Amino acid sequence: MSPVYAKYSRKYFLNLFYSIFEIIMPIIASAKKQLRQNKKRRARNDNFRELYREARVAFEKAIRENDLKAAQNIFLNQKGSDGKTTKSGLQSIIDKLVKKNIIHKNNGARKKARFVKMMKSIS
Repeated sequence: MSPVYAKYSRKYFLNLFYSIFEIIMPIIASAKKQLRQNKKRRARNDNFRELYREARVAFEKAIRENDLKAAQNIFLNQKGSDGKTTKSGLQSIIDKLVKKNIIHKNNGARKKARFVKMMKSIS
């Protein structure tokens, strides 16, 4: 990416792209409904992708620091700082993405296999 665009994120460009489509409003009722559905689905998918990204970044940080215990904790079941609240582990987040057809099942299996391989490399 060129230095001019380095300060802008991918999300910025996607929002710009979708806002251009909203300027071109559909006329037919079914097309209007499809636009509404697509907005809802995109927002939902973005939330799931963000959950995955946060868990993946935390997992990769634990791998870089050679902290196997933390990596396993993040991959299987992530505990909060108070020790009681739990977030979904990276593995279950990937399974949810597959179940909701956000990513393909083979893509999900490949991601999980690669994360397990990363954990085995530091053990």
